[in-house]
Parts: sequence; C-alpha cells; structure tokens
Amino acid sequence: MSSRRLPLLVVLLAMLPALLLVPAGPAQAADKNPDLKVSIQSLSPSRLAVGKKVTMTGTVTNRDDHAWVDMQAYLVIPTVPFTTRAQILAAIDNGNSYTGTRVVEPGTFDDMGDLAPGQTRSFTIKVPYDDLAVSGAEGVYPVGVQILATDTDGARSINALGRATTFLPLLTSTKAPVPTSIVWPFLMPDRRGKDGDYEDPAGLLKAIAPQGRLRNLLDLATSTSGNATTVLVDPALLVGVDDLANDRHVPAGVEITDQQRSEAELFEQDLLAFARARSTWIIDFDRPDLLALSQNSDLKAPLSEAIQRATDAALTKFQLSGRRVSWPTSQGVTSGLLSDLRGAGDSPVIVTREALSGWDRRQGSVVQYTTPNGPVPLFVDDELDADVPGLDSVTTLRQRILSEAALAALQRTIDPQSRADAITMVDPGWDPGPNWSEGKLSEAFSTPFTIAASLDSVLTRSLTSYQGSVPKSAKATPLDRSTLVAASDILAKGSALSSLVPQRDSVDDSLARDVAGILGVRWRKDPEEATSIANELARRAGSQLRKITIDGPQLVTLSSSKGGFPVTIRNDTDEEIRVGVSIDSSNPALRIPAVAPVDIGAGERRTLTVDIDLGHQSTTSLTARLVSADGEPIGTAAEFNVRSSHIGAVLWIAMALAGLFVLVALARRFTRHRTRNRGRIVSERPVDDDD
Repeated sequence: MSSRRLPLLVVLLAMLPALLLVPAGPAQAADKNPDLKVSIQSLSPSRLAVGKKVTMTGTVTNRDDHAWVDMQAYLVIPTVPFTTRAQILAAIDNGNSYTGTRVVEPGTFDDMGDLAPGQTRSFTIKVPYDDLAVSGAEGVYPVGVQILATDTDGARSINALGRATTFLPLLTSTKAPVPTSIVWPFLMPDRRGKDGDYEDPAGLLKAIAPQGRLRNLLDLATSTSGNATTVLVDPALLVGVDDLANDRHVPAGVEITDQQRSEAELFEQDLLAFARARSTWIIDFDRPDLLALSQNSDLKAPLSEAIQRATDAALTKFQLSGRRVSWPTSQGVTSGLLSDLRGAGDSPVIVTREALSGWDRRQGSVVQYTTPNGPVPLFVDDELDADVPGLDSVTTLRQRILSEAALAALQRTIDPQSRADAITMVDPGWDPGPNWSEGKLSEAFSTPFTIAASLDSVLTRSLTSYQGSVPKSAKATPLDRSTLVAASDILAKGSALSSLVPQRDSVDDSLARDVAGILGVRWRKDPEEATSIANELARRAGSQLRKITIDGPQLVTLSSSKGGFPVTIRNDTDEEIRVGVSIDSSNPALRIPAVAPVDIGAGERRTLTVDIDLGHQSTTSLTARLVSADGEPIGTAAEFNVRSSHIGAVLWIAMALAGLFVLVALARRFTRHRTRNRGRIVSERPVDDDD
C-alpha cells in the first residue's frame, strides 16, 4: 500500500465502515430504492499481474424518474483472494454482492457528472497496481464498480446506489491446464397461437437481424475456438426462422420485407454452418415440459412420440445431426424424471447445482447418476456469478470462465483426483450487444491454465459417479393435465385425418409440430392459454374429420338374396384422401367384403357399389363406416336396412310360366288354324277332276 493511501484509509475507515468488507446496504438518500443499472464492458488485464494497472470501463443507466447528480464510479477489490468456489458462494449468499475495499485514491475514480432519467453514461476507472492494495496471493479476486451520487434533495449516501461485479484471477505458478468450454444455447423465443400463426414475428425478426439479440449471440459464438464450443440447438428455432423467411404462419396485417427475408435466410444459414462445424447437442422440439410428461405416464407415450417426430423432421429438413439431450427446468428435476429420461444411456440431461445437493465441483461438470433404469450422464450447469450484481457482458463471461479455470487449477494442484473443469453455459436469453468484440472473449482460451474442450470430449471420458441425492418431488409446477389431455385429443383427431392422406408424412410432421408446440415449458407462465389453444386445435382437427362423410339409402330392397347397393363418400377437406368402406351387419354370421380404398380429390364425392349376399336372411341392419388404408375406422358411420324379396323370385317364375303358357297357346292356335285351312282346300276340289 502506498504511503499516501495509508493515512487516508485510516481516517476513512473510522468514518466510513462501508468501505471495509461489508455487504452493500440500502441507500440513505431520499430515494430508498435507486434503480441504476450498471454494466462492466471491459476489464484489462483479464488476469491480474504484479505491476499492471487495472482499467475498467462500463455504463450506468438511470431508470429512476429523477436525476442523480455528482455521480462517481469507484473500483472495489478485496485484499485477499478467494481460493475455492465454496468461499465465493458463501460470500454471495451472505450479502447482495461480494465484499471488498473501495479504492478512493485521487485519480482512481471517475467523476461522471449528472445523470438524467433514462440517460446512460460511460465510466472509465484506472487504478495502478500498488493502489489496489492486494496481497498478491494466488486465487480469484472479486472486482467491481460502485456508483455514488447525490439525490435531488441533496442527500448523498455512503453506500453504493448501483454496482456490478466480476472476477479477476491471479496465478503466478505453472498449473496443469483444465478443460474449458462454452455452451451456446439457441432457443425459439416465439410461439404460435390458436390460428396457427406466430404471436410475435416482429420480435423474432428483430432478434435475428443485424445487432439483434440472437444475431449478436451467434456472431459472438462463431468467434470462439471450435474446440471450446458446444452449440445447443432447439429445432423449433430453425423451423420458426425458416417459416418467416418463406411467409408461413405470419399473421394477417404483418408484412415481411425482402430485407427481413434475406436476414432470416442468412441467420438460418449461419446458424446451421456454425452447428455443423461444432460439437452439437440437440434438445427436443420447443423444449417440452418433461416433468409434466413424466407425471402423466398414461399420456406420455404418444405425446413423446409426436415430440420426437417433430424433432426428427426438423433435423432431416435442415440436414443437422447431433447428440440428443434433455433439458428440464432448474426446479423440475426429480429422481423419477431422470429415470424416465435415461433412454439408451448416452443422452445427457442438463441439470443445475440445486438439483444435486451432494455434487461438488471436484467431480467435474459431467457426472454419471445411476437410476433404476440404468446410468444417465448429467451436465451440471453451475454459474459462478449467477447472483452477483450487474448486467452480464462479454467481459464478465470471459472473467467467469478464467476464474472457474483458475479455481479448478488450484483444486487439481491440491487434489490430484479432482475432475474440476471450467465449462460455462450461457444464458439463452442473454444479449451480448453489438459491441461484443470489445469483450475479447478469445482471451479465455489463450492462458496457460486452460485447454479448449467440447462437452462431447468431456462426456466420452470416464465419468465420476454421483452418489448424492436427487429430489423426489419438484418445486416447479408443470403444465396442467388438461393441457396434455387436449394435446392428446389433437393427436388422436389429427392422426385419424392424416391416415386418409396418401402422402401423409407432411401432414403427420405438421401435426407433430402442433402437439410439441403446445407442450413447451414456455406455457407454464400461461397455462390457461395453453389449454385453450390445445382445445381449439383439437376442435379444428375434429371439424376437418367431419367434412368427410359417407351416405347410403335408408332402405335397400334386393330382388333376391344377392345384389348391390350404392354408398356415397364426400370429401369437403382441402386434401386428397384415400379411403375405404367397412360394412358390419347386425347378424354376426353375415360377412360382407370391405370396399377397397379409393382416392377422392379435395371437394369431390364418389359413389361406390357394395355387393352383398344375404343367404337365407330376409332382412338385416348394416353399418357402413369409412376406414383408412390401414383399416382404422374414421368418422361417423351410416346405418340402413337391407331386405331381400323372395316374392320377387316367385313372380319371375310365374311370369316365365305365363310366358311359356302364352307361347304354347299361340303355337296350338297356329297349328289349329293351319289344319282348318287344309280341310277347306280339300272340300273345294271337283269330284271328277282326274278324269
């Protein structure tokens, strides 16, 4: 510590206890709840080094409805570093921020001036190494910025009105490098409503446009080393972007410009190129509510099959492959769920530290958990700076990775059996901003104690067995059963309709997307709307089925025991169908051959003839039902009666006999007439004619 700083600190410590290792308290100004948002945009150097000046830049945004005047930004850092993760977590749990000493040497803080409501102002803090007053011991030093200002009534608190925190590692000795990786999740942010259209296409188009959230995230991810990257893809995002690029499922009144279409196409191409070149993990379509499916085992199988179909169809369309992975919500993990998700045993499940109370960082980010159905790999998403103040930035991400790696290297030095690593999963809703390059993320992978490693490379190594407990019940509230019942109804009615379509794959794929889309975890925030949409989709599928009908005569009279009668099939849907007819009789002994399937165009009708042999029966009731090519019954049946008229047969015989009698009578009459004529000729000859 410099000779100038020591007496100053003695006075300040006597007057300002907040400058010591104390948690931040509420402001004492007139505004008891100041709303200043602070972000660290750059930090140099990324690793603390003896003799090097520390420079921090960032921004402060005033979200209050009044101004703050005479604002100042101070660097804060403790004298002694943390050497274990447990120490950091304990410090975070004990207060709203890390603990540290505010550096108040003249020239080491930034006089920012006044900040009006809604205004954002930048700060720059430069502190020489000697003024940091750190011990120089190896470890991770929490470092941050505190904002002081005067309220409109002239009150000025000694406590910080706003703050942001990150970490600064210091390793002076050579350490073995630890596996270091980033997981980049790309999830679908939008959803489809009752009419099948996207509810916020403008929001998605904005997110994938230049300087949009997803575009920024993709550009940042692409800039990182391929060996250190794992991309986590939701196929629903690819489908959604492709839909907008091709004007599908766009609400009436929303126009997509040529530029927006081009931006959507470019984002789709870039995301696919990025995923194909990296280690890729794929979650199920639209991240379904796995807990709800697990808790409704009687509905699970067909719904899971539909989700799987939607996922497979998207991957096939976009020619993307990768390791399948399940991602339940952080508070939705139970031992029963993990057993259900075990599958073939090679599909990891993403969990959080809260779900594994006995997990320790020394076991590594990927562990093996044994379920009644066999072992399943678990990837533990455990953020070092999850609860520290300040907005996330590329710089804080870089510092998190470096600090994780430094702590892991220290632990491995003490414990050679440790599997500690530095695998970080990015928040899927994070926006790194358009100036992401200023964060210099690549520096996280250019240090002596880090080595780039994808999650797949970690997964294929020998995994540590997790022997701790897993919750038996979940804190999360899953989707209501009524939503799953409605989704099952969609599937049943939609499958019945698709079974009639000759080229049914596209219809089944669309149906699967509808079902998967209504089972996403996003609907937990709006369960009533989810059920309402599911019921509407089921009703619509049922109404399509009702447009395919079969009609027949109410009464059919056959002139004999054998004959035929007509049935008419009407197709008022927009799809060509292939359908047959199955006939059932009220007499179990009577078998009537089914009518082979025929193709009927959209909006057309067709009349078919059904052949029947009643045998010795004089009458029977028939039920005609449409069936798919697979023989599955479809729609509502038509019922009618058929009878044979044996009197008709007698009449035919009588008529034949009568006809024969008439012919005989005519023949006899004709014969008599000829005989009579001959006698008349003989009697008229002269007696002496021969003479």
